[in-house]
Amino acid sequence: MNLLVARYFGIGNEILFNLQVIGAASWHGNSPALLFMVRMFGILLITFQRYVTVCWPTNWIDSVISHLHPMILVIIHYTVPCILYSPAFIVGTTEFKDSVALFIINGPNHVQLLSIIVIIMFLISFVMIVFMYLSILKVIFITKKNGSSSSGRFVFQQSNYHREMRLAAHVFLLSLMSATIFLYYWNEYSMTRNPGNVENWTSLRAYYPILSSNFSYINPITLILLNKDIQKMMRHMIFGSKKPIPVTPQSLKVASTSIQMT
Repeated sequence: MNLLVARYFGIGNEILFNLQVIGAASWHGNSPALLFMVRMFGILLITFQRYVTVCWPTNWIDSVISHLHPMILVIIHYTVPCILYSPAFIVGTTEFKDSVALFIINGPNHVQLLSIIVIIMFLISFVMIVFMYLSILKVIFITKKNGSSSSGRFVFQQSNYHREMRLAAHVFLLSLMSATIFLYYWNEYSMTRNPGNVENWTSLRAYYPILSSNFSYINPITLILLNKDIQKMMRHMIFGSKKPIPVTPQSLKVASTSIQMT
C-alpha cells in the first residue's frame, strides 16, 4: 500500500498502521535509502558495461555481458544493493508515530547506520564510475584522433563516437543528481551525531521527496533526449512506420537498466 495515498487521501491509514508489526513501517522507513542505492548501482552497471565494451572489447567479460539474459541483469541490479543494505533492516527499529499522519520514527542510531551505508556505497561507486569513464573518454579521443585505440584496435565510427558522448552526458547528469542525494545523507549523518540537531534533522527529511523526484524525472528525460534508439522507437509508436527500426543491443541494455532506476 502506498504511503503517500494513505497520508494525503486517508485511504488505508489504519490498515497500514496495523501492518507495522510485520514490517510496514520498517519498509517505508528504509526504502528511500535502499532505492537510492539501487539507482546508484544502476549507474555503476551502465558504466561498467560501457567500460568493458569500449576498453576491453575482446575480453571474456564483454562476451558474458553480451549474452547475459535481461532477467539476470535485473536480479543483479536489485540483489546486490539489498544485500549491502541488509544490516540497516536487521538493526533498525522503525515505527509509525500515529495512524493519521503516519510519520515515520527512526532512531538516531538507525539513521546513522543507514547513512553510513549509503555514504560508503556512493563514494565507492563514484570513484569507480569516474575511473571507468576517464578510461572510456581516453579511448574515445585516441580513437577519434588516430583512427584506432592505443592497442591498435579500431573502436569507433563517427556515429558510435556521438553515441558514447551522449551516454557519457546521460551518466554525468545522473551522477550529478545522485550527488545531491548523497549530500542529503551526509548532512543527515552529521545532524544525528549531535543530539541538539534532532529538530533540524526532522526538518531536513522534508527535502528528500524533492531530491528523489528530481532523480526520478531526470533519468527518463535524459534517456529520451540523448538516446537515439529510444527516440526512433517513440517516433515509430506515435507516427507509425512500415520500415523496421534498427536498434543497437548496447542502447537497449542501457535503456533497460535506466528504466529500472526510475
